[in-house]
Amino acid sequence: MLTVFGRRAGAILLVVVLAACSSADAPRLSLVPVEWRVAWSAPADAGTGEPPFETPRYAVSDRAVAMATRQGTVRIHDPRTGELRRTVPAGPAPAAPVTGVWIAADTLVVSRGTPDVAAHALIGLDLATGATLWRRTIAVSTHRPPAIGAVVYRGPRIMVTERGIVVFERPAEPFDLQALDLRTGATTVRATYPRGCDLQGAATARSVMLLSYCASSQVRLASMDPRTLRPGWARLLSSLASPPDGGPPMTLTANAEGYVHASVGEEDFFYGPDGRPASTASEAARVMNPTRWSTPLFVGSYPVAADNGALFLHNGWPLPAYLTSLDPATGRLGALPLDLPARSVSLVGAIRDLAFVYGDGRLSAYKLSYGLSHGSARFGGVPASAWPDACALLAGRDLSVLADGYRAVPGQDDPALPKPATCDWIPPTDDGAVVSLSVEWVSPSSAAARKLFTAEADAVKGADAVDLTTQRPDFLSYTVARTNGLHGATIVTAGPVIVRLSSTSRQAVRLLSPLLRDNLLARYRPGARAPGPVRERGWIHPTDGAVHAEPVVAGGVVYATSGDGTVSALDAATGGLRWSFRTGGPVQFDHVVMDGTVFVANTSGRLTALDAATGRPRWSRRLNVAGDLVGAAGRLYAWTRSPAWSANADVVALDAASGRRAWAFRPEGDVLNPDPVLAGDVVHVGGDHGMVYALAAASGARKWRFRAGGARDHTYLARAGGVVYAASTDGEVHALEAASGKARWSSEIAGSVDFRPVAAGGAVYLGGRDGTTYALDAASGTRLWRFRTEGDKPGYRWDAAVASGLVYATGADSMLHALDAATGASRWSFPLGKGRPAGPVAAGGTIHIGDGAGTLHALDPATGTVRRSFPTGGPIETRPVVAGGFVYVGGSNGDISKLSE
Repeated sequence: MLTVFGRRAGAILLVVVLAACSSADAPRLSLVPVEWRVAWSAPADAGTGEPPFETPRYAVSDRAVAMATRQGTVRIHDPRTGELRRTVPAGPAPAAPVTGVWIAADTLVVSRGTPDVAAHALIGLDLATGATLWRRTIAVSTHRPPAIGAVVYRGPRIMVTERGIVVFERPAEPFDLQALDLRTGATTVRATYPRGCDLQGAATARSVMLLSYCASSQVRLASMDPRTLRPGWARLLSSLASPPDGGPPMTLTANAEGYVHASVGEEDFFYGPDGRPASTASEAARVMNPTRWSTPLFVGSYPVAADNGALFLHNGWPLPAYLTSLDPATGRLGALPLDLPARSVSLVGAIRDLAFVYGDGRLSAYKLSYGLSHGSARFGGVPASAWPDACALLAGRDLSVLADGYRAVPGQDDPALPKPATCDWIPPTDDGAVVSLSVEWVSPSSAAARKLFTAEADAVKGADAVDLTTQRPDFLSYTVARTNGLHGATIVTAGPVIVRLSSTSRQAVRLLSPLLRDNLLARYRPGARAPGPVRERGWIHPTDGAVHAEPVVAGGVVYATSGDGTVSALDAATGGLRWSFRTGGPVQFDHVVMDGTVFVANTSGRLTALDAATGRPRWSRRLNVAGDLVGAAGRLYAWTRSPAWSANADVVALDAASGRRAWAFRPEGDVLNPDPVLAGDVVHVGGDHGMVYALAAASGARKWRFRAGGARDHTYLARAGGVVYAASTDGEVHALEAASGKARWSSEIAGSVDFRPVAAGGAVYLGGRDGTTYALDAASGTRLWRFRTEGDKPGYRWDAAVASGLVYATGADSMLHALDAATGASRWSFPLGKGRPAGPVAAGGTIHIGDGAGTLHALDPATGTVRRSFPTGGPIETRPVVAGGFVYVGGSNGDISKLSE
């Protein structure tokens, strides 16, 4: 739907200004740019252009706006009203996708093809009539990551100007170029750029600009005639940041008028259309309220010059995107904010007083409004005095929910603000969490703030894992994965203000965010109350690391671990924290709860036993555990390595009460991927060398061994009753008596087994690397059936559950398949999407499966109908654990979730 916005407010302002200037004695008042207002907006579903070609999906001129669509058509709009003039059809089926659109003079140029195929169709059409002028095929080689030290061209592979079209055929040397006539598509000239130069390219309306770093250590900015490929003017640039093993990082931006921004290392340069220097970054970034305006050069964060002269265009604060232009007379930048966040927009093009911006799935035309200067342009005309003190938005009593003694440290922010816009709350002890608060923006109105907040929230949902249980129209909590772990954050709006809270502790953010929202409501909307939480039969507990180990539910308590090394004991009914313990290193392997004790091993070489009721350590020892823990009959079993990086591994049995080593066993050869042992009266062990071992539980003495595969084959084990089923990666499958090791039968499948077998209902089910599920008779080893799925899903993992005469198996086609256990016939399938699924698990007459996007589904076992779905906010890492009518899962976003079954 096309939306058009009136100009009534601007007209009223102009009348007021003219009236004020009508008196001969009144001082002359000048109108200046004050605001970008949306003139029209239309849905845009083609994105912004992807590598390797970096070609635009939208094009702008003073005559038309062209918009590519996913359907392969190109829509032509009036640039000032947004009215749809016509649609260029996709052509005969099957139509190749649109990979780029350009407008130059009275010609529309469209490219069609696929990114992984070099040959692309390039088509010239008359802009006024849509008639095809010419069509030709061009070869643009597909993208490959450059070798280290190789010189490359980084920039648009196709550049269209009023004087002709320039095509870079290769991203690596030799740089072959060809120039095409705009109205005929004929090649006018070919050339090869000199060797030994890294290149950046950009196009203006009438020329091509090239920024190069050559073997002579010179950085040069030059213009090129797109008709003849001959050089025009050239300027040598300097850089203070040239690395010793290669050229400096470079970017190049140009607008249609010919103004150029070149970033080289830590320096920025601005040039006019004729190559005359306009300014450097330190000169240009003395941003004043704009008095003149050329078409914008870029859109992004507010431009700030650092002390070393570098220009920061993506510093992330304040929140809005700014359209930034270069004043031709002074060489200074002028910037005015938009109603979209900086992280989610791109500049498509500009004409005179209109700028076209892609963001939030729409292409919007912004019209520059003029009026009397009424405040700092940087803050959208809002007086600096309206910005609140960030340290005053939380009080010491609020921070006391974490600990007493937090102190506020104001940030060093924009000197134009009389009060700090950021504030860090420092904990009283070193092990506490720092809490940071930032005033992201103060809008002229509550409605404007809500619009900007909504756009930022949508961008957050697309990039980070969100806490869906706290989501509200004015409130969103989410998790950010950083190099030092998971960080929690909340963005909230009240009245005209948007504020962000963040911390390395997600639990701190969970506790403080409602208090911050209440404080903002009391300040900006007195009497208003925040909506209550959505009541679900369940809860979510945030941790500060990804949850890899399955939660264990025992005695009304959920015992869970997280990647930050924390063990948490949670009340199963409420999710309340009973106790927590930091192990001192990341936890990735399954833990054990046995005889009132929680056993947990971290990857830093520490195994700890904790009292299940209090969390107090019972014992702790150094041990490099390399796999999931297993407990049985008072003993704890673990795969260990010494040293931690060794390819060899031992199975170690420990006395659960004391932690003393009872025995250790080292299988032959390397063990790179240890699976959990099968513990009982006899301990069964597989490995990476085709052998199966049976060990006495009391002493570790070897009772028997059996060769189940080749010397380099991994062996996967499963046990049902008195039989151990062993499957190796070469396709051999054996049924062995658990006590004696005698083979009841041996079979072979035509594929590679890469997952643990599932034995149930008189059959053994196996998953192949190629996505095939096999069923063998458990008594004889006879193959009953096989079911193959097609796909090349990265990280594919087979898993299966058996219930009520059906086998539920994941496929390489990103589907969950319900198969008849007797025949292998498909009963139904359920899409799981991209990413790794979690499960399936059959329990309580329901199939539980987590899809690749992090949504947990409860499916009817007979029909596959969705009974209930719950988005967890991030990929699910653990298999669902069903206990007491509830389902428990852990996620990559650090959440431990309890959901109603």
